Amino acid sequence: MSIAINTNFVPFKLDLQEKKPVRMDIEVINRYLEPKKIRIEIVAGSQLGLNKTSSEKENFELGVLNPGENKMINLDVFPKNFAIKGEQKIGIIATEITIEKSGYAYPSKKFRKIVELQIK
Repeated sequence: MSIAINTNFVPFKLDLQEKKPVRMDIEVINRYLEPKKIRIEIVAGSQLGLNKTSSEKENFELGVLNPGENKMINLDVFPKNFAIKGEQKIGIIATEITIEKSGYAYPSKKFRKIVELQIK
């Protein structure tokens, strides 16, 4: 059992001449048999920004996902001014948060996925 991470880019490639962002869709699925609290961290390559201010990191608190439940994250990926043609990596880290009966919460497992975005 684990946390599944599926990704999709629309359009499939980032065109530098158009200067338009690419939408990145991230689907997170709880494949465990019990509910899990999930936090997502997205880290872009040095030539990409995850918002208009060119931030290279974004964090999302998904809350508790029940067994089989999925949540979608949509964000725009922008090229930075010095971006060049080629492939850029984007890292996605899903952290499972364990909550004790006392209310204390701590990260217990991490699931990582690296995707590549083609820049043309």
